Amino acid sequence: MSFPMHASTSGWAGWWYSSCHWLCVKLYFDKVRIRGAERLPDAGPVLYLGLHRNGAVDGFIYHQLMPKGVFLVSTQLRRSLPGRLFFCGIEVAREKDDAAAGGNVAALHACTDLLANGGELAIFPEGTSSLGPRHLPFKSGAARVALAALRLGVPLRIIPLGIHYERAWVFRSRVEVVIGEPVDMDFSANPSEHGKLNELKRRISRALENVGVNFSSASEQEMAERLAFAATLGTGRGYFESLKALEAGVPSRLSEGLAEISKSRLLDFQGVPLFPGKPWIFYLLLLLLLGPLALAGVLFNLPPLMLAWFAARRLADGKNVISLWRILVGVPLGLVWAGVMLLLIGWLHGLAGMAAYLFFTVAALKCFRRVMKLCVAVWNGAFSPAMHGPAWRFHAEVLNHLSGK
Repeated sequence: MSFPMHASTSGWAGWWYSSCHWLCVKLYFDKVRIRGAERLPDAGPVLYLGLHRNGAVDGFIYHQLMPKGVFLVSTQLRRSLPGRLFFCGIEVAREKDDAAAGGNVAALHACTDLLANGGELAIFPEGTSSLGPRHLPFKSGAARVALAALRLGVPLRIIPLGIHYERAWVFRSRVEVVIGEPVDMDFSANPSEHGKLNELKRRISRALENVGVNFSSASEQEMAERLAFAATLGTGRGYFESLKALEAGVPSRLSEGLAEISKSRLLDFQGVPLFPGKPWIFYLLLLLLLGPLALAGVLFNLPPLMLAWFAARRLADGKNVISLWRILVGVPLGLVWAGVMLLLIGWLHGLAGMAAYLFFTVAALKCFRRVMKLCVAVWNGAFSPAMHGPAWRFHAEVLNHLSGK
């Protein structure tokens, strides 16, 4: 069987999807950090297996690592014209989509054919996404595709990918993608196909758990995420690195310490009360400088921002698809709005007015997150100065604990 989706991942179509996903990531997220980039292969055949957290948005971010990669995508994502404008790949039906199983067999053959021709394939072994405390059960489809490629003599490499959002549903959040060690493909000790399949599934599971984190409960996960974010403040620590150090359990003294500080009704950013460092006046001056820029950019583009927020509020059925709906609605509307604004401002105020609109819009995107943090820190510093010392001592305690891991 020939691979049926080359047209959607090459030429003008390939340029469209690469550009679309790049733009979505740049507009919605503040920063995407890559851990272990040296493990990325230069070319295929390679099978990327990604943890699935934040709906189809995961694919937008993973696509930045593998611009030539072809994704196994749910048929539901391409049922409408807007869906086809954002998503491409080999279509497969999930169990809850109630599609004929024969279509999935054809899709798996297409995956094998792609790898046999030296391509790069990306699969989410969980099948669907969840922001819960543990990964969902891994399906066997990825392992079956890999073994089918090996039977054809394909020199396949399997690369596990983890993705970690500071706040997956929040505009201008930060993200870390972790590239794991390649999965061992030596099966000399398992001559039977059944034995190879079971062993490969175990290896894939271990590899994905190494680039992910699992917690005992949602409350444990929430506390670990707050502490991991706190550990990144003013340090070079990575968010995933800090999360992983808390995977075995959050010490009671840290959870109780954060709860005690939070009792003081301080403002927080991503669940963590912030305070200005020294000199305090520097934070205030920086807020007075950047705040008007961010506010102007937001006000100039308020309609698409509000419509994106409203669409997610009405259409999202879980936190793991809030960002997706905001992007699907906000990005097209934002581009149309920007075009109209540029034409209108250009007609009224010429090139200088157009340049000013672009400046405030870009400045707002660049400094929005920092302004939010500054607002929290300056407010707490001004109205709760007595908590400054305890908050900074708690931050030092978090770092001391994680440094000992």
